[in-house]
Amino acid sequence: MIKDQQKLNIYLDIDDVIADWLPSFCKRYNCQIPKTWDSPDITLERLNELREDKSFWFHLPIKNRPNFRPKGFITARSIPKNWTYLFLALRKIPGRNNVHQIPWNYSKIDKLKELKCDIFIDDKAETFLECHENGIFCLLMDAPHNQEINTPYRIYDLNIKTIMRLWKKSR
Repeated sequence: MIKDQQKLNIYLDIDDVIADWLPSFCKRYNCQIPKTWDSPDITLERLNELREDKSFWFHLPIKNRPNFRPKGFITARSIPKNWTYLFLALRKIPGRNNVHQIPWNYSKIDKLKELKCDIFIDDKAETFLECHENGIFCLLMDAPHNQEINTPYRIYDLNIKTIMRLWKKSR
């Protein structure tokens, strides 16, 4: 473990950072992977339907596995928290004992500040921008739905060496 990383509160989003959520959603609803979250295919009706489908959430494939122990997770999921915990536990994802869930379409900023987050990693462009506007260092996990963001803080995996290099560069 990198020495500086031990001192930092690093939190991760789950869907499209750890779990390959959007491709699974599009496969289920037979739609193309959208270029933004404002896609007409991602409807409240579909999200509410998924809220009841434990199997969908348990069978999401892993997109990225961190090679370090994050402080925890902050995710916008309107499902039972124990489903999220079990998903992470079954896959032995480090940091799984510290999961914070907020409802869909709510800001993560207050929770990130409350937890004194040093580094947050998310795939959603709006969250990435909102973090930077509020003084929270955020890295953007590369995804088809965030390509409109031009940033030196885009990452492609959860490698602690890359994360620490970008964090130090920002200081």
